[in-house]
Amino acid sequence: MFKNGFIKVAAASPKVRLADTEFNTTEILKILKNLKDVPEIIVFPELAISGYSCGDLFYQEYLYNESINSIKELLYSNPFKGFVIFGSFLYLDDLVYNCCFVIKGSNILGIIPKTYLPHSHEFNETRWFTSYDDDSVKIIDFLGQKVPFGRMIFADNINDFSFSCEVCGDVWAPKSISQDLYLNNALIMFNSSASPAVIGKTERRKLLLDNLTYKFTGAYVYASTDASESSSEVLFGAELIISENGEILNIDEDLSLKSKVIMGDIDLEKLKYIRRSSSYYKQGVKNNKKIYHEVNVNFTETEDYSFTNKFNKFPFVPNNNKDLRNILEIQACSVYKRLDYIGIDKVVLGVSGGLDSTVALLSLCYMCDKFSIDRKNIIGVTLPTNNSKISTYKNALSLMQKLNVTIIDLNIDKHFKSQLDLIGHNGKEDVTYENAQARYRTQTLMNIANMEKAIVIGTGDMSEIALGWSTYNGDHMAMYGINSGIPKTVIRVLCDFYKNIYPELSDNIKYIFNEPISPELLSSKQNTENIIGLYEINDFILYYFLVNGYQGKRLSYIIQNVFEISEIEANKYVNNFNNRFFKNQYKRLTMPEGVKIFNISLSPRGELKLNGDIYTPQKI
Repeated sequence: MFKNGFIKVAAASPKVRLADTEFNTTEILKILKNLKDVPEIIVFPELAISGYSCGDLFYQEYLYNESINSIKELLYSNPFKGFVIFGSFLYLDDLVYNCCFVIKGSNILGIIPKTYLPHSHEFNETRWFTSYDDDSVKIIDFLGQKVPFGRMIFADNINDFSFSCEVCGDVWAPKSISQDLYLNNALIMFNSSASPAVIGKTERRKLLLDNLTYKFTGAYVYASTDASESSSEVLFGAELIISENGEILNIDEDLSLKSKVIMGDIDLEKLKYIRRSSSYYKQGVKNNKKIYHEVNVNFTETEDYSFTNKFNKFPFVPNNNKDLRNILEIQACSVYKRLDYIGIDKVVLGVSGGLDSTVALLSLCYMCDKFSIDRKNIIGVTLPTNNSKISTYKNALSLMQKLNVTIIDLNIDKHFKSQLDLIGHNGKEDVTYENAQARYRTQTLMNIANMEKAIVIGTGDMSEIALGWSTYNGDHMAMYGINSGIPKTVIRVLCDFYKNIYPELSDNIKYIFNEPISPELLSSKQNTENIIGLYEINDFILYYFLVNGYQGKRLSYIIQNVFEISEIEANKYVNNFNNRFFKNQYKRLTMPEGVKIFNISLSPRGELKLNGDIYTPQKI
């Protein structure tokens, strides 16, 4: 499967009989015949045709001839339409090479010899094989075909995608073969391996592959020999691993005496986007450019795609309490640093009783407790109007009372309306009516901060900042934005997490979760998500737009798959996000400072470099 920049890959470990090439080839063919969710590329282990532990039989011509006949059988009985990578050995000029073969149908596209031959502990490869340490490629005659032999890259220039291969220990070397291949445009590396099952090695393999794919913004597909091969001296691990950009997409680390396969979805467009935006990758390419032999290959887009790896609906949300606690620490230290720099120890916060202001309040209390500051130095201000929901207002007061912060309770209804009278407004509940409340609140908070020698802490979160869901110079403005690096989906989780720290607030937090998110600026009920869409989908779009570079129809395609909504609805979400995100960049250009917490930030100073009058992408 290959569609919308996704390619399905597989790693297989077949059952093995040592030196029984006919049996081994039959097992490979069985796997190829029975594949489900058909991948485009599949990799089999090192020396898969003969088995790895043949020892001095690698010198014997009979085993070599049987291996050649088995490869011939594999070529002409191959039921698989994609690319197959497998390991076998090759005699060339009376030297023996440990290689991986790349085939499609009955055609051999390339043979890649191993460079780093282990010869310590249980390994003794230099006894039999010759290291190939030349970047050049020669054309050899093999089974009646002219075949490139050496290091090479397999490139689909139409789809701007390339892959390459290395054999087992080539990835373990201090400077692996894959490093140069990644820096010369290979996006995916395939490894035919035979690696023993010893305690601790699984974790080292995962660490190695995740580190490699993260550093070089690529993917890696690894297949090791099955445990059925031999138990004479070692047992082979049968590990199958697929890693992409520092993350394990799929892994099977169980010892097995039976054939097994794993699959994964490699996001080619994401990898290319990250490479384009990475200063490290660009400089690495500049310093390591080589000319590799290129084998032209073609991938045809399939009509549909079935994902093996399910997308995380909540890509921002940490999956462990340690990361959530770290968010609290970052928030606390960032605000304390700002106070220490100014030389004050007081903050002013507008507390509505809703989600964002509650998390901001709790984070400030956490900061005070951490740095031994009296919580009374947190000045919480309620600023209700007749449009404010009574229960939400009472929840704000209850929160502050339980946390023992300083409370200022100011009803601003007549005051913001006097501003409307001043400018000749007709009193209609329009945008001016709504924004006048937000701006009057900010003005009041700023004045209190001046009077108290404090700074105003903003409550707006990253999702609201992305969508422009704030009033310019109203809730858009503060002296420091404590929530500006946290999207709404994480704000929700943080609010719930705070129950572990402040259990006395459980009822208050329960109330917040039972209420719809609302600005409460009109006399009628307002539900924010009815206006701008569900935050979980908008946060999903924000993440995959800025982190992976998704846009347009591709982004819509993913949303349809993840949230099980129609194409029309998904297109509406993408168009709405684009319209709001790009047209509200002018607000972000003047947003207050706030610390970065996740791997993206909307700060115009630190990360997001866009003009305020940039055009919105075309609708889909």
